[in-house]
Amino acid sequence: MMTDDGLQRLVDDGVLSDDQLAEVRRALRETAAGPPLLSRVRWAEVAGYLGGGLVLTGAVLLVATSWERLSETARTVLLGGFAALLLVAGVVAAGGVAGLLAARSRGQTARLRVAAVLLALGAGSTALTVGVAMPESADSDAWVVSIAGASGLLLAAAGYALLPTVFGLVASIGLGLVAVMAGMDAVVGLDLLPAGLTLFGSGLVVIVLAILRVLRERLVGLALGSGIALFGAQQLIGQDDTAPWAYLLSFGLGAALLAVHYWLRSWVPLVFGVIAIALAVPEAIWDLTDHAVGGAAIPLIAGLILLAASAIGLRRYRERAATAGK
Repeated sequence: MMTDDGLQRLVDDGVLSDDQLAEVRRALRETAAGPPLLSRVRWAEVAGYLGGGLVLTGAVLLVATSWERLSETARTVLLGGFAALLLVAGVVAAGGVAGLLAARSRGQTARLRVAAVLLALGAGSTALTVGVAMPESADSDAWVVSIAGASGLLLAAAGYALLPTVFGLVASIGLGLVAVMAGMDAVVGLDLLPAGLTLFGSGLVVIVLAILRVLRERLVGLALGSGIALFGAQQLIGQDDTAPWAYLLSFGLGAALLAVHYWLRSWVPLVFGVIAIALAVPEAIWDLTDHAVGGAAIPLIAGLILLAASAIGLRRYRERAATAGK
């Protein structure tokens, strides 16, 4: 960095005027003061996250400790008040309604990230409020949870559409799963096969939305969708009659994710694709041989698959590097 004597010599030589020298000195002082300001911004962002989380935690604890003493109306009003507080705080943090409507075209800032967290927490609180407000019935508990999840999903999805961040995406997917799984429970019940297939299908929907860039955070969407789909498929391994579904769906998912990797050149589908196939092949061998393959052979087969995938991946990496170097 140029010293003050060096700057003064530029003035003496006529390169800078006295006014320009003052501006340069001011700019250097602001640059030197940059890290403390950045630190303050980060601490303010963290404080916003903690504040929203503590409000939600406090609301849950307050309601839980006073639940038996509160009437249904008081419970609903109390939870609704906390939900409204979080949603209003999110809008204010985004710069008001006008700032929220214009947020999608702006780059992400600490203020907008805090707003996204508050809106996501507000959506979750709204779902809880709706669930508490609806009348209790043993025959409709699943519908109550599904409707509550759907109401929270509407708010979370609206917040994500206006302010696309990872927080809003996670809240939308989480509340969507609650609504879908509870709705499926109300319609056909959540036995092992319907539950696994519902999770698998939900994960595929998230993957497709990520590929089509409906979800701006493509990598996060691919990771969440792949994880949900693989988890759903692997649920089916728990029973003999559903085990074939488990390894067939896992293998199909893995093959599809490897194709997505070849198309998008993204590491997320590659990782989940290899994991899915590494799980599916030993499971299929174990089932098709009527458990004749010993337990020690299962990790051996999975390890060979991973090594083969690694070799193929490294070879392709070298080929691309050689092509780029030409």
